[in-house]
Amino acid sequence: MKYKIRRKNGKEAIFDENGNQMSEWFDKIEANGLLEGRGRYYLAVKINKLNVRFKNKYAIFDIDGNQITKEWFDKIWSVGLVDGDSDYFIVNKGKKKGGKWAIFDKNGNMISPEWFDDVWGDGLVRGESRYYVAKKDGKQAIFDKDGNQISPWYDWIEKDGLIRGLSKYYIAQKDKKWAIFDKDGNMVSPEWFDYIYPYGLVRGESDYYIAWSREGCAVYYKDGQKVSDYFPEEYLRISEKIVFNENLGIVEIKDGNGQTRKSIDFNPVYPFKEEIIDYTKLLNI
Repeated sequence: MKYKIRRKNGKEAIFDENGNQMSEWFDKIEANGLLEGRGRYYLAVKINKLNVRFKNKYAIFDIDGNQITKEWFDKIWSVGLVDGDSDYFIVNKGKKKGGKWAIFDKNGNMISPEWFDDVWGDGLVRGESRYYVAKKDGKQAIFDKDGNQISPWYDWIEKDGLIRGLSKYYIAQKDKKWAIFDKDGNMVSPEWFDYIYPYGLVRGESDYYIAWSREGCAVYYKDGQKVSDYFPEEYLRISEKIVFNENLGIVEIKDGNGQTRKSIDFNPVYPFKEEIIDYTKLLNI
């Protein structure tokens, strides 16, 4: 079934392809997922036209007219449930300093363990993974969809990697230094660096990554081994993409046109592979 939004006397409502009205008349409706056939939910908005000091109110409904949210909130992102990305959505509540944020599921239940200062849409809400990043008292931490906190609170957490479903690794910043961790909280990088690039290991592209320290940049293997000589950080300023070619033992630094501008040699690590013995071929004794 196809749907569309009609406007009448400053109000909006959803109709199906046969002309049947499927919603009440609201001040505004957002329904990208529904209109594009990727979902069955829409976001309704009540606009406060009398007093600008009070915010508009938002609620989510399904195409059958059931109100999913158990109340009208100060803000709801269309990212997630409404846009057809996932079964989750982000809600804002409260008027002081931007209010507080939490994640809810399609049944209207709050799944984040508390109301945070901010919640990122990357990961769970956009349907990329079961993880998301929340902010509290100026710090960030990773939580899973069951409400478990799986990382300490850091100054910053990069969304590439674990959050976006690219690998089991993530990069965190603390005291202006950066390190790589896995989803179980183990520190993978051998130290806290001045910067770590997400290409390679963190993005799930290879078992290698590049980190920058006082001595310069170098290529590292996932177990922490440094497998290249140091090279200037300026080599990476032209990069739009970094490709690790294990067979050739080189890192290709590419520009926006996909052209290789620099190549860095490194020593590939080949983990020991246990020899498979075919006992059927052993001599009979």
